[in-house]
Order: sequence, then structure tokens, then C-alpha cells
Amino acid sequence: MAKPAMPNLHVANAKNASESLKSVLRTNPWEGADHLQIIPAATVASLLIDVVFRVEKICEAVEELANLAKFEPSELLHRGTVQPISDSDGAVHVITIAE
Repeated sequence: MAKPAMPNLHVANAKNASESLKSVLRTNPWEGADHLQIIPAATVASLLIDVVFRVEKICEAVEELANLAKFEPSELLHRGTVQPISDSDGAVHVITIAE
């Protein structure tokens, strides 16, 4: 079995976005706004921050279990992108694989 390679990168990106969201909320961007408009947005922001925290803890637990099970580090073979090209039938796509 192999350890997952990419979750740590995604969790780090989510954590950075969560920290940015927290700093925006600390600046009180809705000063003077109607409370009925603020409550749903603040609730969603709070839930997103909590989800990121929980996912980070899950990734830490998975990493610990992978270490205890002596999983081998996985290697990313290719990192590529898919870019659709507009065509008359819309069925053509370009796949670029970086080496």
C-alpha cells in the first residue's frame, strides 16, 4: 500500500483560505449591515472554517495510520492539466503532461 501524495497540499491550501476568511471576518466587513443578512453568511463561514479544521485532523490521523502500517511513500508519476478547446462539436480536448 502507498501513502496518499496530494491531500497535504490540498489541506494546506484549504487552511490558508480558512485563515484568510478568519481575518476578513475579524475586520468586521458588515458593520452597519442588517443582522438578517449577516447571520447566514457568518454561519456558512463558520462551518467552512470548522470543516477545514476537521479535515486537517482526519488527514493527520490517516498519515499516522499509514506510518503505523508502514505504507510506502507514493510518487506522483505525472502532473498534467486538461484544457478544453472550443470546437464546433465540443469534443476536442488537449491534455498536457509535464515531465
